Amino acid sequence: MAEFLHFSRDSRMYLVMDGRAWTVPVLDGFSFSQATNASEVTLNEMEDSSGRSRRGRKMFTDSLSAAEFSFSTYTRPFISAGVSGAKGTADAAARHHAVEELLWVAMGSKNEYSGTEYQWGHGTANGNGTIGGALTYLKDDSGNKLKTLTSSLITDLSGASPAKITGDGNTTSRVGGASGGATIQVAVPGSKPQRTGFGGAASKYTAEVLDSSGAAKTEAASATLAVTVSAAGAVTNISIVDRGIGFEDGDVIRIGGKMIALEDTAATDSATDLIIGKTAGTDRGLVLSEAYDTDTNNLDINFFDSNRSSIAKFDIYFVLSDRSAGRLIYKLSEAVINEASVDFEIDGIATINWSGFAGQITDFTSQVKAQDFNGPSYNNVPSAAGAGEIAIDTGDSDSLYISTGNGSAIGNYKHTIDEGASSTTNFIRNRLTQLTLAPDPTFQSTNLLPSGAPRYETSYQVALTGGNITISNNLSFLTPEELGRVNQPIEHVTGTRTVTGSATCYLGSSDAATNKSKNLFEDLVSDVETVINEFELKFDIGGTTGTPRLSFQLDRCHLEIPSHSIEDVISLETNFHGLGSNIGEADEITLQYVGKALT
Repeated sequence: MAEFLHFSRDSRMYLVMDGRAWTVPVLDGFSFSQATNASEVTLNEMEDSSGRSRRGRKMFTDSLSAAEFSFSTYTRPFISAGVSGAKGTADAAARHHAVEELLWVAMGSKNEYSGTEYQWGHGTANGNGTIGGALTYLKDDSGNKLKTLTSSLITDLSGASPAKITGDGNTTSRVGGASGGATIQVAVPGSKPQRTGFGGAASKYTAEVLDSSGAAKTEAASATLAVTVSAAGAVTNISIVDRGIGFEDGDVIRIGGKMIALEDTAATDSATDLIIGKTAGTDRGLVLSEAYDTDTNNLDINFFDSNRSSIAKFDIYFVLSDRSAGRLIYKLSEAVINEASVDFEIDGIATINWSGFAGQITDFTSQVKAQDFNGPSYNNVPSAAGAGEIAIDTGDSDSLYISTGNGSAIGNYKHTIDEGASSTTNFIRNRLTQLTLAPDPTFQSTNLLPSGAPRYETSYQVALTGGNITISNNLSFLTPEELGRVNQPIEHVTGTRTVTGSATCYLGSSDAATNKSKNLFEDLVSDVETVINEFELKFDIGGTTGTPRLSFQLDRCHLEIPSHSIEDVISLETNFHGLGSNIGEADEITLQYVGKALT
């Protein structure tokens, strides 16, 4: 056989998860490797009677390290053409997607993909699927997704004698009498002791989660809601404190009336339960649990469901020397994303740098059936022995297919999802990136100078010259240490989730509304009393109104004092650390893509 050299520019990358494949173009510089861990045994002795001193060594292969990979992709949001059943389509409706969306979802959740709904969600306990996830949002009457519902957002809530709150704003009878308003922290699910001498059914002293059929859910756990009740016994505010786990869209939360009654008297014995969720006859539910949500307006991705000991796994296929008889295919099994980093290079195209681990790298070439499917007639489709087999149509630019069952009909295969992957209209220019930086309103109003004036301004407008955001799962792999064999990594474990970055701008010495970098430095360096400062940061890559674009929202950031960079034009670099609403929450950052129709 003649020698066949492989070139990186003839390579393609495919991702496979939950029985579907995605085409994700990568940039030059991708890499993957797997090393071994070895032990060395040495001899080091004095001379024997003959004058010999042994100085030998022996090597043992202990284990394989987890495979490591890294690659870069452009950020490429788009609006799907919405053609059901079309080859390579991302959706059956005209909703927003991104070519690289699988990588974000896998990094921040254990969701599984639904080929019928064209999006990720909670599934079964098998594979990547989980039974429910974090309580991500509550929905108001207008369909807005919020962490806090207030009386202005739910019809008649402020005037309710309520205890029943639905997506339609319906309310019924009062929660319970009170001498003054209060905010009660309610564990969901949870309970409180029934006081001796007072009545009320046992259910009045519990909070539980019900599924859409009304049955209690045993999977839901560890959520906390803050319920504010007025002196008149009206619920005026419901806020998510801890998102918990095990929730599904449309679940109903029932909080027993005595859990939020402000006084425990005979008058509250029959206090009506607070019910958050859909009512009979309507499909709307207030309870939402989703790490991925796409509609005709945008694509939202969050990390709320990432408080897990492991995250979603997928397979990576690198096809080297694509579209040639000498193609070589490597499979990285059970890959996981460890880190994603976005650099804001002023003259570049918005790019994400990904890195992670996989269980093992194998040469998969012999297991891929590559042949000409014979065009639109598909009369030469390879026969599959079952679901999950990979085939390549050499007659169609090496299009990749994955089998859904056994047989040789084209209906047993699904074409890789490649919508948007070859378009040139969905790139984002970094030069259009804008930064919004403002102190948290509560932090700003309570952090005062001796004069009583706020220490920090309401916002700091700066024009970026560069910057970076890095999100890391800090993963590690578990590997046995048995003697007498080459051990292999068995599973990954998540570490501390970190969201860090920096923003660079020119040092401006005026109070111009467009450059307050000097003011930010002065305010931060003069604050010697604040241990943790709280700022809101939003990076709008591609601008705030144009398409396509991608935004990173960080609601709570701790800023370090900016450092000066003495160059031709003096700059300031400000490092930041994204923080959750509390130390146990996973809401440090959210992403929103706004796509563009492909042409």
